[in-house]
Amino acid sequence: MKILICDDKPEQAEKTEQKIISRGIVKSLAGAKLKDALTDFLSTVSTILDGNLSQVDDSADSFDEFDVLIVDNNLTDLQLDGARMTAETIIGYLRAFADTPYIISLNKNPHVDFDLRYLFGDYQSLSDLALNTRHLTNHRLWVGKSEGDFAPWYWPRIEDAAARRRKQNVFVEENFESPVWEALNFPSEADDYLSLRAKSHLSSAEKSERETSFEVFLDTSRAVPPADIKQLKKLASNGNESARKAIHRISAYEVDRWLRRDVLGTQDVLIDLPHLLSQMPFLLGNDAHRLDCWNAVLGSDESPFGLDARLFEDHLITARFDHEMWVPGPCFWWPKLKSDDALSEKFFNAKGDWPDAVFCEDVSRFVCVNDGEDSPQEFESEIEGSWTRRYIAYVDDYLYSPRSRILGSAT
Repeated sequence: MKILICDDKPEQAEKTEQKIISRGIVKSLAGAKLKDALTDFLSTVSTILDGNLSQVDDSADSFDEFDVLIVDNNLTDLQLDGARMTAETIIGYLRAFADTPYIISLNKNPHVDFDLRYLFGDYQSLSDLALNTRHLTNHRLWVGKSEGDFAPWYWPRIEDAAARRRKQNVFVEENFESPVWEALNFPSEADDYLSLRAKSHLSSAEKSERETSFEVFLDTSRAVPPADIKQLKKLASNGNESARKAIHRISAYEVDRWLRRDVLGTQDVLIDLPHLLSQMPFLLGNDAHRLDCWNAVLGSDESPFGLDARLFEDHLITARFDHEMWVPGPCFWWPKLKSDDALSEKFFNAKGDWPDAVFCEDVSRFVCVNDGEDSPQEFESEIEGSWTRRYIAYVDDYLYSPRSRILGSAT
């Protein structure tokens, strides 16, 4: 994996580089060098939008050939012409016109470590993930596993996320004019489970959510200004390859964002392993009484992921979400599972001799409920769905926001 750090201060870029524990190749572009690179890049963007491909400077490729860009939010020391420069002012163009698939914004909200609203991170950021510098030392980001330390479940394993984004771009390119509902194989039952927010993103004034193509995600994107999106569509229709790539990259980002926040985030339509196990502990079969087996499921890479093999084969395989480039781990269509009468019967007949445990979103682990000081805390998110209440272990020295959403002990 190749990572590029962008910062207006060289000394800060060096400190950031030292925080990263990935085994990949890490490089920095900072200070005057970043200013020159951005000047060339934005000039190239303007040239492309003007339709003057013959004048594009091939040297403006400083942001290509990486897997991840880490862009510090405050770039004011660059002193570029125009409005105050931040990561958010350039991320949209980097996404559209650079080959690097995954973009992290750094230190946009230094006083927030864990999002209690949407379990998504900074929902206003145009980045794929908004982090603080201290987070870069966290193993969850690089190896994808948690040992009970601070490790938000909504954080991806960065290397996997970058690889998945490349596949997403190809998927959108191949299915751009197809209905999203059809391309992602939404089951008919999902119609009754999608939130109004999710449906609003998957519809237009002319078409229903089942008929709308991926283009609607481009048209409603705020990654770049609406006038630029209109121009990109015009240029793409005239055979401009840079514009064509740009609209697919923007659309893929928006679809990924929608799925993570409004579809998978609610756990009402797509449900992932920890939340599925929270609903149906009996899927562990004879191991349902062992908390260590609950947590072993979260680190499993191959089906049946520690679940009972027979139950997995009989009930979960047919409900599995096929397009895994869109989700960080195994997911299933909850409407299909909920309408499975045989599975429901097994739930009601299960002995229920499993631990009194909850899944804590901030440590990515199942934790037993108890009367002690370390009891998990319940909170109410702003997710628009039936499962708004979740749990956190509440790790010391980390900032949870907004604190008013914490309801108290889970006991």
